Amino acid sequence: MPQLIGPGDLIAVAWENVKKNFRPYGELVIWIVVLSVLQWTLLQISQTMAGNQLEWLFLYLLMSIPGSLAFLGLTGAMIDLTAKGLTNKKIEVRLSIYHGFRRLLPLLAVSILTSLAIFFGFFFLVIPALIFFIWFKFAPYHAVVDEMGGLASMGASRDLVTGRWWAVFLRVFVPVLFFSVAATLAEMLMYLLVGAALGDIGLFFGEAPDVNSLSRTHTLITAIIPQAIRGFAVALVLSAEIALWLDLKKKG
Repeated sequence: MPQLIGPGDLIAVAWENVKKNFRPYGELVIWIVVLSVLQWTLLQISQTMAGNQLEWLFLYLLMSIPGSLAFLGLTGAMIDLTAKGLTNKKIEVRLSIYHGFRRLLPLLAVSILTSLAIFFGFFFLVIPALIFFIWFKFAPYHAVVDEMGGLASMGASRDLVTGRWWAVFLRVFVPVLFFSVAATLAEMLMYLLVGAALGDIGLFFGEAPDVNSLSRTHTLITAIIPQAIRGFAVALVLSAEIALWLDLKKKG
């Protein structure tokens, strides 16, 4: 069986892809930040409308459904944009967003079915859940890029992984760990800079005794900064995973 692209090479390819297409990724991240602000606004509205904590939770979850679907559609758009970037195709953010939302239902089906498979895998200890996680890792890419249905996408993903589970696991785990650590450090640095600008360098690092005691400025900033940084981190992780997915398809 041909040797797959290495974890270090996946990190390098992901970095080069995001750097080369920084502007279109930036446009998608702006949309993610806008949705985050809308979610924050819904949180503020639900707090004023609710009479108790349980009622607040129900209201917030109900009001968050459209935003959650929008986030999933933007994820589909980022998958489409990433696949085009890695295959040197023309990128148009508007068309990628359209395609992401057009494939929303299959992507939602894949997300629900994969989550259920992993969840029930925990009933048979952690190992089956981890096996399912890697088996179906590439299902969203089949659903969005290859325009397959939910179950077909999961089957295609499992077929790609079969016979090289450990090799795929290593190539999924290392880039995710690397970019997660980098994103955490970037988030901490941004909090330090913003906190210093607001006159308290440790403003975002203390534990508040009551979330409701935080100022709206504080909660708004904590809604924006993580989403902006994680948006680019997701782009890097997707780039590494889709590069691996393309390599798996190429090498059969």
